[in-house]
Amino acid sequence: MSGRRLVAILAFAAAACSAEKPNAPQRQYERNPPSIGFIDVPANGAIVDTPVRVSGWAVDESGVTGVRIYFDDELMLTAPIVTPRPDIDAHYPQFKNQGPIHGFESMIDAGSHAGYTVIRAVAIDGKGAQSQIYTVTVKIRE
Repeated sequence: MSGRRLVAILAFAAAACSAEKPNAPQRQYERNPPSIGFIDVPANGAIVDTPVRVSGWAVDESGVTGVRIYFDDELMLTAPIVTPRPDIDAHYPQFKNQGPIHGFESMIDAGSHAGYTVIRAVAIDGKGAQSQIYTVTVKIRE
């Protein structure tokens, strides 16, 4: 292969690699505070049956697109933000302009997670950043 052809191939490859990809993470140049939230159900230390009802709320200055629910670090599902929570507006008036929809709720088949299980909620904000918002430890009956 000639030297010119090799240089042309390398230049093409470099340009292709540097092209912006539509799903690539974007560098943030401003501070992005973490989301705030809570798991209301189940309570920490509760003994629960499967399917496990997991509900709570999450807010962020850029909005929250969903909450990922993990059982012992296994992603179980991404719960949509669909439940009105006007009580959250009263406690966090800085998020009131986003409307009263701050809650999530899902029924989750615990699968192989019988026994003591850590349930973790991770909010996904409107900029795509993820913030762990709360964890509880429960005992899931077999």
